[in-house]
Amino acid sequence: MSDTRGRPTRYTNRIATYICDELMVGRTLRSICRDSDMPAESTVRQWAARDLNGFYAHYARARDIGLDSMADDIFDISDDATNDYMEREDPDNPGFSLNGENIQRSRLRVEARKWYLSKMAPKRYGDKLEVEHGVNDELAGRLLQARKRAMSRDDGAGSGE
Repeated sequence: MSDTRGRPTRYTNRIATYICDELMVGRTLRSICRDSDMPAESTVRQWAARDLNGFYAHYARARDIGLDSMADDIFDISDDATNDYMEREDPDNPGFSLNGENIQRSRLRVEARKWYLSKMAPKRYGDKLEVEHGVNDELAGRLLQARKRAMSRDDGAGSGE
């Protein structure tokens, strides 16, 4: 069964496995479903929502594993200097110039992945917040004195004073 564009709409193990394999290597569902032999994105989401043949568990696990692949992408993008410099075409000023647009695009790609990872798996990829808690000596002393006063009042009330 296919829709009007010739895309498959019927769930098959072969298609489901391919989709999950691609999700595990960090491809987005949207990019996978752009392939002409793949179902529409909405169809795959319906398969997951309906849990056809247990698809949801495989889909969710593949998406989770794919997060690690996206994290690896951050290093690949950051380390790739391809096109960071462009050869000048001006014969009076030969050499290379910095390609700021490429560098900014790489920075955006890294930041988008960092944001996504921090939202989808905050325990693994979110910022670690350290909460400092402590009591200084002055405050501790005051609390101890207040406790002693309260205890002596309680003792005095019980003895008839």
